[in-house]
Amino acid sequence: MSNQLQVNDQETNQVITINDPNFYGPAIPTQDQAYTDSSCVIQIGQTAPSNITFNYPQKPTEDYELAMWNTLDNFESNAWQAKNVGIKTGFDCVDKAFEGGLFPGFIILAGDSNLGKSAFITQLAWGIVENNNDVYVMDFSLDDAMPDKLARVAACSGKLIINAVKTPLNYMQYPLMLIRRRNAILNLRAHVDQYRAYDSTFSTFIEDIEKEIEEKLVYFDAQGINKKLVVCIDNFHDLNIMSKPGLQDKNKFDELAQWCSDLAIKYNIVVICSAELKKLNGNRRPILDDIREAVKIKYEAKAVLLVYNEVHYKGDGADVFFMKQGNPFKQPIFEVHFAKNKFGTYKGRAFFEFYPEMAYMKECDPTAQKTYSQIIFG
Repeated sequence: MSNQLQVNDQETNQVITINDPNFYGPAIPTQDQAYTDSSCVIQIGQTAPSNITFNYPQKPTEDYELAMWNTLDNFESNAWQAKNVGIKTGFDCVDKAFEGGLFPGFIILAGDSNLGKSAFITQLAWGIVENNNDVYVMDFSLDDAMPDKLARVAACSGKLIINAVKTPLNYMQYPLMLIRRRNAILNLRAHVDQYRAYDSTFSTFIEDIEKEIEEKLVYFDAQGINKKLVVCIDNFHDLNIMSKPGLQDKNKFDELAQWCSDLAIKYNIVVICSAELKKLNGNRRPILDDIREAVKIKYEAKAVLLVYNEVHYKGDGADVFFMKQGNPFKQPIFEVHFAKNKFGTYKGRAFFEFYPEMAYMKECDPTAQKTYSQIIFG
């Protein structure tokens, strides 16, 4: 077979050999008359090659038929563009749950205070920067001031103690750590074309945030810069509406959920927000209805990730934990439950070793993931 393409087909777990170099491309007819394309020869594993035919219908002549025909042409042209490949996060389990990475849409990451939400969304943002060349991340930190935010980013990217990033003069006796700190700061400088952090001194108003997003997209377009935009907001419940200052919480958060959803659709971007929970009775794992003012958020978000950290609540009484060498205390496992997922079919949990002092998450290996699931569900 000439011009061969070989692919490990994940559906059948077999090697597929294809002789058509145009196989990976849009199904747009090249002729107006009906015709059969039989140029594709496919071989599954060691079986004999088979001729595959595609029957292209005749192009219609009626206006009402052409309208849908042209809509399909546009759909196919856009669907096969490189910009529609999922944005990698640096976490394989997250990319797999969303069937290829992040795609445009409104995503909520909800959990109780001080569990690790800010650490996770920070590492997610930086993972996006480091694993994609064509992204620009706008990271709005409404909870943390800029020194705290940058310390988190540098700490998780360089695997450093947060305080060593923030107050290096207190760590003069750790020269190797300060070497890593310098490299982390230089790494941030090297990625200013892909990442910008904002804190609440920029604004908490959605009007200002949207203006900043629009101006960035207009600039990229004018300069011919091809960037996929990712907007991170920590957190959703700190956002405000300048044009409607008197709204009560329910109406305000309904408006904000609609804004986040519309923002993602209007600009075809990823919008990731952390969010708070209502006060829970007990230390149980959250459900969708536990999100503060949840109704509109649940409806508008394309994905809702509920997070939990048993060590945070139960300390050494926790059942889901890991141990660090030389440390007698149980260490936290950060749980991410894909409670709603319109990007894929996965609705399970992912587990991460959490190092709070570095704002760093390490994805657990498959064996540990299975073990933790069994502990929770028996």
